[in-house]
Amino acid sequence: MKRIIVLCFIFAGLAAFGQDKKIDQLEVLYDQGYYHKVLRKSEKLLARPEYDYSGLPSFYNSLALFRMSADDTWFDRHDFAIDRAISSYDEFMDSERIVDYIAAHYHEIASLKTYLVDLETQFKSRGLKGTAEKIQNFRLKQLDGIKARPDMVPKINIPVKTNKKEKEVADEEQKSNSNRDEMVVFAKSLVGTKYKWAGTDTKGFDCSGLVSYVYKKYGIILPRTASAQLAGSKKVKIEDAQKGDLIFFSSGSTISHVGLVISEKGSPLVMVHASTSRGVIVTEIEKSTYWKPRLKAAGTFLTM
Repeated sequence: MKRIIVLCFIFAGLAAFGQDKKIDQLEVLYDQGYYHKVLRKSEKLLARPEYDYSGLPSFYNSLALFRMSADDTWFDRHDFAIDRAISSYDEFMDSERIVDYIAAHYHEIASLKTYLVDLETQFKSRGLKGTAEKIQNFRLKQLDGIKARPDMVPKINIPVKTNKKEKEVADEEQKSNSNRDEMVVFAKSLVGTKYKWAGTDTKGFDCSGLVSYVYKKYGIILPRTASAQLAGSKKVKIEDAQKGDLIFFSSGSTISHVGLVISEKGSPLVMVHASTSRGVIVTEIEKSTYWKPRLKAAGTFLTM
């Protein structure tokens, strides 16, 4: 019995300070639009006391319910969904780590605010004015301070250029390049790590988990998925991408892969990334018949 209690405390400690794969999967599935799966998995986590430490199951439960309510047929069978969505979001807002959660998930919250305006209009057009008013009141209460897109880019220890003497500017540029160089060295040190779906540490990475891990070492918390990382980044022309920037790929209409640039600005693009078949590797984009035609965009969370 004592052994079981000790193990419970160990698990709780790990859960409080590390990323949990089951919670991490909620974010991945939500970003991919699998709202039914998110709802089902989040409800299972909410039923387990060991996940009381986290507000994220409530967060994704709320988001999934709001999204699924846009389906008229589904909502007709689940007319309680909006009330439950609001209740789950209120529970999320009561979390002790709510400030950290909002910073890390700002893109999803900003997208929710925009989406709810359309959902409110949809319910009004169906004659469900009471439900539309609930959505409006919730939006004004909980999302009033959320802007249409994130403007909070975490800081990294890379100096910002000033309009002082040329020598001072040159010194700042040199320091900035030095930090980017360090990031590249660290990223390359991870080459050989195996691929793991939703992996975010050296036990195994997926593509977005790898770049998040590298950026986190330098004080920057990225959105979890590749598409959210692109949406939250400062856009860069592909030809201007440089060491430490991110490049994004698509196999269709959505962003499905991300890599970290390790080449100089203006040079042929080379990236470190987590491939499903070979794990973390270095790839020269120009020489890759697979990745080159799929390259769609570049962005950064670093000083330009």
